[in-house]
Amino acid sequence: MIDNEEFNYTNSLNLLVAFLIISIGVFGVICNSAIVYIYLKENSEKTAFNLICFFRAISNVIILTNVFIITFFPKTMLGYSPYPPVVESWLINTSNTLYLGNEYQIVLVALNRFCALFFPMKYSKVFSVFNTTIVLVAIYIYRIVKKIIELWPQSMKGCHALYSTKSLAWSYSDAKECADWEDDALVVIFYTFIAMSILNTITFVKILHFYGKRSSDQDKDTRKRMRKNTIHFLQTMLQDSLYLIDLTFTFELSSWSTHRVWTYVSGTLIWELLHTTDGFIMVMFNERLSFFKKKISNSSVIPVIATPSPLRRGTISVSTIPSIK
Repeated sequence: MIDNEEFNYTNSLNLLVAFLIISIGVFGVICNSAIVYIYLKENSEKTAFNLICFFRAISNVIILTNVFIITFFPKTMLGYSPYPPVVESWLINTSNTLYLGNEYQIVLVALNRFCALFFPMKYSKVFSVFNTTIVLVAIYIYRIVKKIIELWPQSMKGCHALYSTKSLAWSYSDAKECADWEDDALVVIFYTFIAMSILNTITFVKILHFYGKRSSDQDKDTRKRMRKNTIHFLQTMLQDSLYLIDLTFTFELSSWSTHRVWTYVSGTLIWELLHTTDGFIMVMFNERLSFFKKKISNSSVIPVIATPSPLRRGTISVSTIPSIK
């Protein structure tokens, strides 16, 4: 590698990475924004599970915009940041804390599915939209306030988290005065992973037990409710797997090589794909947006009777039946 080589749009790898960053980022913002829009527009979407997806989508949009679209992309193209180091650092760090907020959400979703399967009669009270909103707002306020308290003294010392156009990944300053920097990410991830694993395992066993029974032993509403809960469980498992992949690359596979292609893949590409694919999965499973979800939810045709009018038939989606929400 040439010592005086410039790492900007004149570098072929930088140009390719910039294209991937903006393409993946814009697609991710569109997918996640669709979830936000549908939740706000459709009253039928106002459930606790969809509310969690709504907050998750907002978090994804902020991360994709602040980090990848307005920070990494222009810096990769120009070879320098359009912002002062302190601004770039805050954009990266606030996005990191939203990422950890999503980690807390993973446990909340697992608890949501657990409660829906084991306590269906109490689910609507425990996981009401109001209660879920309070918990979600508290999670993100806690993460943001905690990050500000941690980041402020470091910022005053000139210790920043910056994106490198050479390694195509971000990192904390390695200066001596920044050696006392502490990040609780691993602690948060460790405990959320344990809690999620326990709850999801119990939920999965419950689902297997249900489908192991004879269909004649269950009433129609119970089967519909279980099918809907199973679909939601499948969605959450797919979304949770994204974080496991990201963590594997970040804390394990990233040490395999220091080549800039690998540092980009393990430090930037996987992170961006996480939030974009997360939004895409939510779109695929959303009843208002996805043909795929409509197919697997098998909407039932139920006769609607009103005397003295003749018999009328209407297609009623499973999600519109109050007893199965």
